[in-house]
Amino acid sequence: MERDPQTIVLTGLVESIWDTLGEGWRAIWRQVGEDFYESMQEGGRDLSTPEACLNSVKEYFIKYGTLSDLTYELEDGEAIVKVEGCAFMPTVNYMDAHKIPEEYSCPYFNSCMVALEHATGNMYSWTRDKDEAGNCHAHIKRI
Repeated sequence: MERDPQTIVLTGLVESIWDTLGEGWRAIWRQVGEDFYESMQEGGRDLSTPEACLNSVKEYFIKYGTLSDLTYELEDGEAIVKVEGCAFMPTVNYMDAHKIPEEYSCPYFNSCMVALEHATGNMYSWTRDKDEAGNCHAHIKRI
């Protein structure tokens, strides 16, 4: 099956980073979350509370057409975030096929995690559960 140029570039970068850094690639994905956060901040989005920052993450990615919906539940400062219509599924499928761990690679969950950290002053980590194709959810917990 022919792949689009954007997917080829992204999957090539993902594989190269994994081959070069192995488990050390988590720091790069975390930085990507920080970069999304800074972009939202520069765009004047409300990032002041956990609710506001998660709404801002949702609005940001929907604006750029990379997801259909993002919903969340907050309890005791921790979040369960659900993503529908992930535009990065070709990359996720590529990672699966090439045995590249997806841990910490999701731009949505990384952005939510970083935004929560900035809003609360706490450190967070997340674990993901896949649902049907293009949909998944993560538990973002304080550490």
